[in-house]
Amino acid sequence: MKPFARFFRNHWLMALIILQPILDILAFWTKSPDGTFAGYIRLLVMLAFPITLLVVLPEKKDKGRLALGLCAIGVICLLHIANVYRIGAADLRYEISYTAKAAHLPVLALCFVFSIRDAQTRNQAYWGLFFAAGITALALLLSIVTGTANITYGEGLGVSGWVIDDNRTANSTILVVLSAFAVFCAVKSDKKLVNLLVPAVCALCLITNGTMTCYLSVFLILLGFAVFLPLEHLVRGCAFNRFAVLVLIVVSLLSAAAYPLTPKYKIRQEQNAFMEKTEGEFVEDADKWGFDPNALTKEQILNDTEIHRMYEDYYWKCLWILSPGMFEMYDIDEIMAKYGFTTDAAILLNTRNLKRAFVSLMWDHSDTLTKLFGIDISAAWNYGGVDLENDWPAIFYYFGYVGFAAYVLFVLYFVYMMLRRLLRDFKNSFTADNYILFVTLVLLIGIAQYSGAVLRRPNVSFYFALILGLIYYQSAALPMGRVSTWRGEWI
Repeated sequence: MKPFARFFRNHWLMALIILQPILDILAFWTKSPDGTFAGYIRLLVMLAFPITLLVVLPEKKDKGRLALGLCAIGVICLLHIANVYRIGAADLRYEISYTAKAAHLPVLALCFVFSIRDAQTRNQAYWGLFFAAGITALALLLSIVTGTANITYGEGLGVSGWVIDDNRTANSTILVVLSAFAVFCAVKSDKKLVNLLVPAVCALCLITNGTMTCYLSVFLILLGFAVFLPLEHLVRGCAFNRFAVLVLIVVSLLSAAAYPLTPKYKIRQEQNAFMEKTEGEFVEDADKWGFDPNALTKEQILNDTEIHRMYEDYYWKCLWILSPGMFEMYDIDEIMAKYGFTTDAAILLNTRNLKRAFVSLMWDHSDTLTKLFGIDISAAWNYGGVDLENDWPAIFYYFGYVGFAAYVLFVLYFVYMMLRRLLRDFKNSFTADNYILFVTLVLLIGIAQYSGAVLRRPNVSFYFALILGLIYYQSAALPMGRVSTWRGEWI
């Protein structure tokens, strides 16, 4: 085998992972109204990866299983597109593009399942994640030093670095995943400087990002490892780094103490003040007219002309600026009913709630086939200016009962494999290598609901797919009774 071919075979996965933060940086510097060059590269990878595997996989059985899985994903996507075409898509090109982004995770996950079949390839993944974390941290530092960093929420309210506006939420999730793996690598090291600096730098990057997702993840990652490492010692009898555990605890305590100084704290203060002012004005008007909003029934609100007018004005004040299209498409009474006639400004002024209410109204007006295969995503964007932020509701509404069930079952299959392996071979499975995969999987599933931009953003779903591929290797490809732990060995 020629030297280049041998090098590519031994490092292709690591290179593919390292490419991911570079593509995010490229997207920042090449952004345009027509998209980014990085997006086209990711689309090319999504198409080329499975095709290449179908050619190079040595076993016909594996080729058949991969082809079957890809066909299943394709059929679900085609059924969605066909139904949207049937009802009259607002923008069929947008619909196809969006569907491809949602399919990115399961397609790449299948590819990683059939690619990561030995310790050498697994080691490529760990080194790739470690280097990707380093590139991300370095890029963040350079963006701040050069004054070119994008902000997360506003001036002084979080730093995202070289990240386009559309990817700021996705970037916070990537930071969480890469920080988790960087800490995993750090606690494996026998160098105290690494034990100290890596968790501290990760916590600093997460906190300065400004999102609650990043802030809470500091404690889930650091304290999680601080608890797990002694448990692993008890279960398997292996040594654990006491200094590293001490560092994890101290950095967690410092992060908790720093909360009043974080961007998220300042954002919460400003949001609460605005919401209290808005709701307070409505309560004052209600007092003047002699009624208590908390004691009113739905019938009283709809049937009393004056009360109805006050509610209507209040809903227009809170919601119209967020989505004028919703008031053009749906009746005000229907909108108020969707919110349960609440007067809670924290609910009405929440953009996520607004987006879900709009899409839910579209769902209510859909026929049976549309509920099976999903609504017209492009219509929600073109007419309402909304795209659901929380991923799991988005998969449900956008791809219907069929698409949602398929997506959930696909992810649950990997959860099942991990738990099955743990029950069958508890001692050999209770390793930090399996723990980091479990932690990142739980984090990504939770962030998909809490924050979003996980299942439908290729730059994030790449990491989700990679983790699923690693879970398959650890839980299914690895022979029973074998312990597979990464000790930082080079590939």
